Amino acid sequence: MAGGRSPDRTIALALLLREAAGRHGWSDSMTIRCGGLGAAAGRVSDAGVAALRGRGVDAVREVCPDLERRSDLLGNCDWIVCDCAEVADALVDWEQAAGARFLCLDDLAADRDDHEPDREVPIAHDVAAVDALVPEVLRRLIARAPLD
Repeated sequence: MAGGRSPDRTIALALLLREAAGRHGWSDSMTIRCGGLGAAAGRVSDAGVAALRGRGVDAVREVCPDLERRSDLLGNCDWIVCDCAEVADALVDWEQAAGARFLCLDDLAADRDDHEPDREVPIAHDVAAVDALVPEVLRRLIARAPLD
């Protein structure tokens, strides 16, 4: 997971995706990490903790590391799921991301009727929107997973 908007959004997607992967038996086949660029790196906010708690996810101690400082998090990734195209554009040329495929959350959200790009929303609304996209993200990651 690579985020460019907020630590809350990136952490929410990583935790909700990790939970869904575990629930469907894919947790042994996937490692889900998160990192952010710029202001998207940092600790989860109190509002983010509350929004995720409402979804049954404990995020009290979660941190979204700064990818500029922790570019190693991108190493050996088959997929990099980004919250927006700007993040994918920024990371595509990084040496650590070589060979990874990119999936942008905003591209999936654009197919939804309620998608309003670049709009500031309360984190509870953003978590609900991310949660609604997690099944589709997981399906795409599994469907395109390399065969060993």
